[in-house]
Amino acid sequence: MPELKFNPIQKESLSIKVYNNMKNALMSGDYQPGERLVISEIAQAMGVSITPVREAIFRLVSEQSLELKTATAIHVPVLTSQKLKEIQLIRFHLEGAAAAAAAENATDEDIKRLSTIQDELEKFAFTDPTKTSALNREFHFALMDASKLTTLKATVEPFWVLCGPTIKIFHVKLAAQKDNDLHKTHRHRIVLEALRNKQPEVAKLAIQEDLMWGGHYMIQWLMEKEQS
Repeated sequence: MPELKFNPIQKESLSIKVYNNMKNALMSGDYQPGERLVISEIAQAMGVSITPVREAIFRLVSEQSLELKTATAIHVPVLTSQKLKEIQLIRFHLEGAAAAAAAENATDEDIKRLSTIQDELEKFAFTDPTKTSALNREFHFALMDASKLTTLKATVEPFWVLCGPTIKIFHVKLAAQKDNDLHKTHRHRIVLEALRNKQPEVAKLAIQEDLMWGGHYMIQWLMEKEQS
């Protein structure tokens, strides 16, 4: 049997670590729509040199998660209502398919994880919009994990990166509305029940209704901004 030869396994490069940190920061809404990012400031905050930050930023620019307006002007994109409608349409179909698959493939551990996340989300819904936004994202990604559709999850993730800053503002505004319908049965609860009962269509419709509900408020808010 011939000797097998492999290249040495390399540790995760610094630029990938910086890229993942920035990607998570965008999804979490740590940056505001339209905010200008300064490479030197990010490098200093992360304790790294400018080079891996620049590499990470240009990767995010190539993925349309950031905008390069001039050679040195990097900005967080400002979503238009039309762009958000397009993203919501894609998420509607893909995350709906993931929920249906999760109802067929989710393990007891998957459901337990989702239930724990949802408990925390409802606990902080009106007091900590930053945590609520992060937990909402965690629920949606845990649901995609439960679907076992890894390609679908990788396809959806860039849309969350792009929408993160806007979703964060949505949760801030939502927290101020004490009379909103979060007081009613949360759609995530319907998804959980559908997973327990192995009802793919119910799970699909529930997560799609969740997306439509949140999308409606975000699109409405963006349209009002565009008209003002």
